[in-house]
Amino acid sequence: MSRENSFDNLPLPPPPPPSAGKRNMKVITLAIICVVLAAGLVGVIAVYGPNSNLPTQITNKDNTISQLQQQVDNLKLQTNITTVMEQYAILEQNLTEENALVNSYSSIANMTASATPVSSQAVSQDGNTSTVVWNDNLSYAGYITVQAQATSNTTYAETIYSNSGVNFDQNITLGTQGTAAFPIVPGQIEVEIGNLDSSNTTNTATVTIEYYY
Repeated sequence: MSRENSFDNLPLPPPPPPSAGKRNMKVITLAIICVVLAAGLVGVIAVYGPNSNLPTQITNKDNTISQLQQQVDNLKLQTNITTVMEQYAILEQNLTEENALVNSYSSIANMTASATPVSSQAVSQDGNTSTVVWNDNLSYAGYITVQAQATSNTTYAETIYSNSGVNFDQNITLGTQGTAAFPIVPGQIEVEIGNLDSSNTTNTATVTIEYYY
């Protein structure tokens, strides 16, 4: 049998104690960590503590958000109002135009519309001649009046037109001052001023024509 080593049962010696330098370094490191933690704690207390202004800042932020939201809502409302007003103006303009058109058609239906195609037109002509003073294509039936002041007592107004194969040709004596009325239908119409004076005297007239339809 082998012989056991007599050193196996002996207790191990304790580790040597740290040197004084290492102990001082650990103390300094712990002190620095404590100072850093203390400084952080003071900062947290300052920011989030009872005496901090964080609640005021939050309140101010909420108020600012509320004001901005109100401004956005106001801008949306103003935009909607502007759009509505623009649409209203367009509709109002359309309504005005439609009313004017209805009134125009109503006047035509009642033959209360009128126009003055010839106003105080001067006419100078030799004896026993005629002069065309108006020629136009009319859209509505009605009547015309021809008023004239002239130097010849044989002055007359004559209206000529055709419709549906029927020719209309009528003259009415005006003399030195008078008014004549002629019925008309849609189509081309011609109005003349003439005189029957066989002398060489010049006839001078001032003519006005009114169209009622």
